[in-house]
Amino acid sequence: MTEERDCIAQRTEALLHLWSDLAMRHVALGGTCGCGVGGISLRLEDFELDIFDYLQDAGLRSGHAAVMAFFTAWGPATSQPEPVRLLLQRLNQRAVEQDGADWILSRLERSLRSFASLHGSQAEG
Repeated sequence: MTEERDCIAQRTEALLHLWSDLAMRHVALGGTCGCGVGGISLRLEDFELDIFDYLQDAGLRSGHAAVMAFFTAWGPATSQPEPVRLLLQRLNQRAVEQDGADWILSRLERSLRSFASLHGSQAEG
């Protein structure tokens, strides 16, 4: 059991570092680079509620009892500041059982790694 918890802790810590790296990056909308030269530029953290909403919606429809209970108890994404960071902290604190944490982490990891590959993160590996 300790080994499983260590795995969850390592995964949440790695994703927290990845999210911290990604959250400050700029995403270009409408052309040019994300540096703000031309077009519209937003930080990835501006999409945090969207990322969390996706996870929460998928979790509530998952049929996985622990995941559904976790996201039901959370309430609306806007009820908590910095929901992605807080989600990772809660998973690290055993707020949901092992297989529920695995379910959530695998989906969040896929989303964040996709953003990292699209936006050239050094932390994607």
